[in-house]
Amino acid sequence: MRRNRAEQREHNRRALLTSARHLLATQGTSVPVDAIAAAADLTTGAVYSIFGSKRDLILAVIEEGVHEHIKDIDRLGQTDAALPGLLDLYARRIAAVGVGDDFREAARLEVLLVLLCLDDEFFRRQSLRLQHLQRSALTSLFADRPVSDSPSQRRVSSDEAMLIASSVLALSSGFLLRGIPGDRVEPDAMARACVNLVHLIDDGTTAADPPQRRDTDPGCPSEG
Repeated sequence: MRRNRAEQREHNRRALLTSARHLLATQGTSVPVDAIAAAADLTTGAVYSIFGSKRDLILAVIEEGVHEHIKDIDRLGQTDAALPGLLDLYARRIAAVGVGDDFREAARLEVLLVLLCLDDEFFRRQSLRLQHLQRSALTSLFADRPVSDSPSQRRVSSDEAMLIASSVLALSSGFLLRGIPGDRVEPDAMARACVNLVHLIDDGTTAADPPQRRDTDPGCPSEG
């Protein structure tokens, strides 16, 4: 069926994002615009028409990965788990991503963004903005959750949720980056490490061991 103008533009946009993601991950930012366009079976004019510049195309690729991560966080919000259970679910969801070609591309892009931040103020500002979006999503996920499954039912404050969110992002990123040279990401180890972040706000009622998996996990793939 013939696409209308808006549909064709969106089709071209998706094709450019896919080709840019792969080429940036494998060749870095030196990859020519015409190579990105050619891989999408388009002209360089399409890149500038849709994204405005190569820099904005790179940013769009990185933003897409961040927004997918935020969608995963939002899906976790459907569970009624206390904080330890939620941290366990999040860690296992992230660990499940740490395999295959998609992971290697995502990891390379994360390293690429760090390198860009060292030399480019534009990317440094954008990286801070994207980190804030992810931290805000996780803060909302953790805030007002029971700190543990104990009868006390003390709930996570907003400040505590932000502390846990910042810590879990740093911890999970470290685990995944270890996987780049081939060090296998161990879901159980990652889950235990993330669950132990509860002790940052521990009031003596929390447990250090990851809780039992729940059947109500919304959209989180099982370990395997």
